[in-house]
Amino acid sequence: MKILITGVAGFIGFHLAKKLIENGHQISGVDNLSDYYNPDLKKLRLSILKSKNFKFFELDINNINLIDKNFDLVINFAAQAGVRVPEEKKENYIHSNINGFKKVVEFCVENSIKKLIYASSSSVYDDSSSQAFSESDSNLKPKSIYGETKLFNEQYIENYSHKIESVGLRFFSVYGPYGRPDMAYFSFTESLKKGQIIKLHNNGTMARDMTYIDDAVDGVIKSIDFLLDSNKKNRNEVFNIGNDSPILTSKLLKILENNLKTKSEIKNIDVLNESIYTHADLKKSKSMLGYNPKIRLEEGIKKFLDWHKTYE
Repeated sequence: MKILITGVAGFIGFHLAKKLIENGHQISGVDNLSDYYNPDLKKLRLSILKSKNFKFFELDINNINLIDKNFDLVINFAAQAGVRVPEEKKENYIHSNINGFKKVVEFCVENSIKKLIYASSSSVYDDSSSQAFSESDSNLKPKSIYGETKLFNEQYIENYSHKIESVGLRFFSVYGPYGRPDMAYFSFTESLKKGQIIKLHNNGTMARDMTYIDDAVDGVIKSIDFLLDSNKKNRNEVFNIGNDSPILTSKLLKILENNLKTKSEIKNIDVLNESIYTHADLKKSKSMLGYNPKIRLEEGIKKFLDWHKTYE
């Protein structure tokens, strides 16, 4: 199958492309190698993907019309990631997550590509309820601009349900080897190793439903199978891809300290407009996709730390 992946040098895009190449698919990848975090890590990921079954285009998704047009499936992971970006970069949310997404949808329509998978986020939810976040929740009030742009994607694609079959994946705090340096588990690790002060948001009382990268990729592949199943007539579905097991950031830090055999010096940072916790309800993902995460946090963190030794 010929598949286009945008954001292919990103964390999830890279791991997905690697798996699909191993499975014999022809992968084309698009990425602008932005400097939101060190582009050298993105280039390292790309170097691993080099293969006769992989073609890379370094460009912005707003220029996606410049590449090949013949694909069976498009997977859109390109976006300005993160809920905290410097003020001067906030326009990237509009440029990539909204305008870029529109361009990807337009690309699919104009080239008769009828199947699209796109990355949404747990950030579309708020935490006004103590219940696990369910896809059936209709009163979505994102706390961040990032979350608002991802909710926009979900709503926008509904306008094209007569032309494109789509699956939106609400990822919950994906972590693991080759991960994003801006995420807590990664930045905590680097600070601990360097003996630097840990900036702990809201005294570590926030909780995140952390999803190991292999489980996340499995969720994407099951979504591909779902879209290709001719017996399923669903035109536009959204699924949670999480772990159904939130952990306090203070406990995450403790797990890292124990593994690295060190203690941290902590500085509390009060943060507003950010989720107090995230918790994926996986009933729909399990019943419709057969998604079933297998990697417990302690195991996943050890795998990440083993990789980080080589990355250093």
